[in-house]
Amino acid sequence: MGLFTKKKSIDDYAEEGNKLFDEGEYSQAIHKWLEGLESLNKPLNAQGEAVWFQTSIADAWFMLGAYDKAYSYLWEAKSNVSGEGYTNPFVMLRLGQCSHELGKDDAVEYLMRAYMLAGEDIFESDDEKYFNLIKHLI
Repeated sequence: MGLFTKKKSIDDYAEEGNKLFDEGEYSQAIHKWLEGLESLNKPLNAQGEAVWFQTSIADAWFMLGAYDKAYSYLWEAKSNVSGEGYTNPFVMLRLGQCSHELGKDDAVEYLMRAYMLAGEDIFESDDEKYFNLIKHLI
């Protein structure tokens, strides 16, 4: 009887990364999600699943304070032709937060998009400085 190794599914990579992220193992979660991203069909910018992996990777980089790395993954997620990134309030939130931390001019635009898509609640678990950047516009 032969041994067959089951090919990992996209969900396997996602779940393994989520578990590591929840344990605070952000670097290991990034590695796992990068494997998942690599397993997707190309071009990545046409795969809706890529948005999820890119956003998760960006979130882990954000937690590590690597805002430039997070920003680049969020930019890819936002630019995905599926549209799933551009209409995702969390992508817009993190993109705005990273933009602010990097001193970019588009921070308020993305934070407002997050607010317009999800309301004030999306800001609850993050530093209030981000909501304060747009409060005067509401």
